Order: sequence, then C-alpha cells, then structure tokens
Amino acid sequence: MPVIHKIEHPVVEGIRVGQTDRSGNYRINTTCIVYRLGDTIIDTGPTKEWKTVQRFLEERQVRQALLTHYHEDHSGNCGHIQECFNSVIHSHQNNHEKIANGFRLNLSSKMIFGQISFADAKSYPDDLSLENGLMLKALHMPGHSDDMTTLYEPNEGWLFSGDLYVSSQVRYAHREESVAQQVQSLQTAIALDFDTLFCAHRGLIADGKTALKNKLDLDRTKIM
Repeated sequence: MPVIHKIEHPVVEGIRVGQTDRSGNYRINTTCIVYRLGDTIIDTGPTKEWKTVQRFLEERQVRQALLTHYHEDHSGNCGHIQECFNSVIHSHQNNHEKIANGFRLNLSSKMIFGQISFADAKSYPDDLSLENGLMLKALHMPGHSDDMTTLYEPNEGWLFSGDLYVSSQVRYAHREESVAQQVQSLQTAIALDFDTLFCAHRGLIADGKTALKNKLDLDRTKIM
C-alpha cells in the first residue's frame, strides 16, 4: 500500500502507513507514523507495510531506529531494518525479549499489522546524538505498556510521544494498560519544557502540552 500522507515539518520527516478504505480514508488505530530525523528513525511501522517503509528509508542511510514500545505497529520492521541497513535498534530493556523472540498477537492484529520481524535491541543511552546538533533523551513513561518510552528534544521543545497521547479519549485499550501509571506518565510529560508533540498515530500537534493536559483530566476521572 502506498504512503497515506507525509508529515509536513521543516526538520522532522514522516510517513503514515497502514490500512485505508476504498475512498482512501484512514483510521487512527489501523495506521501509524514512522518519523525520521536525518539518519535516525522513530518507530518502524508494521511488517505488512514493509515495502512502503523500505522505499522511504532507502532515501538515506538509517544509522539507528528508536522504538517507543514493542507493539507490532511500532516495532514490526525492526528486524528488516537491522538486516537491510545494519542499523542499531534502541528500545527500553523491558521489551528486548519480545523484540528478539516475538509475542502473541490476536487475529485482528495479525490481519491488520502482521507479525514483527525479530531484532537484537539495545537499551537507550542517557542521550542520543543526532545530525545537525539535535539530541534526544529517552524517558520511560509506562502505562500504555511497561516499556513505553517518549523521546524528548529539549532545545527544540519537541516530544515524540509514541502512544502516550493518541487521543484525549481513547476508545480501545490493551489489557496490559495501567491508567494509574498513565496518569503519572502524563504528569511527567506535562512538566517538561516542550510545545510540539509528535504522536505516532495522531501526527503533529502544535499545542502538545494542552493535548496531554486534556487527556490527563479524562484519565484522572477513571481512577477517582
């Protein structure tokens, strides 16, 4: 399937991949975004979209791929990327076994996204140096999953949020999700000095802190 659309930003590139209907309309929960900053990518897209992701990545060398978490729409192509580009795969240590050996998927996830390609992942260093003087800090923010990690560029005021946000009111949840942990993680993220949110499903959100605050308010009501 071709690229659904590209992310428009002066520095950060990205493509949305996944399923669309016959009219070309997409849903947030059946598509995801692969972001790129120079030779670094954030998340890898699902294996069912590998050919589309591969064409995008072949535009330049991929030195490293950063996974926000292990779910198949985010980690699916990590093995393909490691094999094709000899790239380093960074992720939280809580998902290394899943990335290396796989994990059980329900039937709908298999049909929409496919199984992951296996890779040897390394833990995040304290700081990740990128091209053009950019730098990312990997911040563990569990709740959506126990390995959920956001990537923060403090000088630019960017937060790559993985699935920390997605929507202010999420209709579908994984069994493993912890609302209490998510509330804590949202509070941690809101305390950061940033404005632009790069969500793996919603896309670029200019007033990202307000979006997270709105989600926090709704999540708090679930544990009161």
